[in-house]
Amino acid sequence: MNLAKVSALTQVSPRMLRYYEELGLLNPKRCDNNYRSYSDHDIECITKIKILNDAGMNLKAIHWLLPCFDLDSQSFKLCRIANELVEQELLLIADKLQQLQQSQALLQSFLAKSKQLQAEIEAR
Repeated sequence: MNLAKVSALTQVSPRMLRYYEELGLLNPKRCDNNYRSYSDHDIECITKIKILNDAGMNLKAIHWLLPCFDLDSQSFKLCRIANELVEQELLLIADKLQQLQQSQALLQSFLAKSKQLQAEIEAR
C-alpha cells in the first residue's frame, strides 16, 4: 500500500509517517520507483505507535516499547524495558498532575480572594 493510502487508512499524515521512518519506527519496503510500499505489519506498527503516543508516550520511548506491545490485547508482553519505561512515564505523569493540582489550588485561592475583595468593595 502506498503512502497516501496508508495515511488515509491510519489517519496519520504523510509527513508523520516519513518521520516515523526517520526515527526507525517503520521500515517500509521501496518499490522500483523508490516509492514506499507499506505492508500489513507496517500498518500494525503505525496503529501501535498511535495508541502508545495517545497514551502519552514519546516517540523515543515508543521505539523501545513497540516490540513489546501486543495490539490485540493492548498490553505489553513480559518485557523489562517496557515495564521500566511505563513506570517512568507514570512517575512523570504523577509529577505533572501534582504540579497541575498546585496550580489549580493557587488559581482558586486568587479567585476566592478576588471575589472576597469585590464583595467587600460592593458592601461599602
